[in-house]
Amino acid sequence: MVGDRKLWSYKLSGSKMTLFITTLVVGVINSNFVPYQQSLAQAQGNSTNSMSMSMMPDSTLSPENITASIGDLILTTFGTSAGLRIPEPGKPLMEVSWVGGGNFRGTTNVSDFGTVWVEFGTDGVSRSHGQGMIMNEKGEVATYTVQAIGTMGKDGYLRNHGTVFFNASSSGDFASLSKTVGVFADQINQKGNAVTKIWELK
Repeated sequence: MVGDRKLWSYKLSGSKMTLFITTLVVGVINSNFVPYQQSLAQAQGNSTNSMSMSMMPDSTLSPENITASIGDLILTTFGTSAGLRIPEPGKPLMEVSWVGGGNFRGTTNVSDFGTVWVEFGTDGVSRSHGQGMIMNEKGEVATYTVQAIGTMGKDGYLRNHGTVFFNASSSGDFASLSKTVGVFADQINQKGNAVTKIWELK
């Protein structure tokens, strides 16, 4: 009986000791965790402040100085479809190639060749991208890439508006195109014949 009391007393004191140690450990963890949470919150706050500061406009920059305008007419061409292809069956995507000709800056006759990939959307808007090349009578060449969006009019004509990025030699008739970005508009009839005008973007 006495032994049982001693054992019970030992177990009870052991339980008290375990409870005390557990409480002590939890207290230590909490005492370290709370400052960590506070420092984390401060860091996040500083990060938010940094983001807010980085979003503040630079006082040396003025939106009024940012402008864009359409400059001189660069190119007017007439083209006709030279081939159609469906590159990916099951997708509303069409590959269209053309050949044509026109004039560069109103003075130089050029031939024009190119291919675009046109994706037709369910919203009635087509999106296209492609590449082309113009060549003058001397055999000088300038290449270009295009991106555009288009819509079909009630008259059955497809009309596109987009951008043109040129790549040309720094000499020759097309030298000015080496640093030129163009904007264009075209009109394409149901026979695949098109007229395109490209202006310089300034």
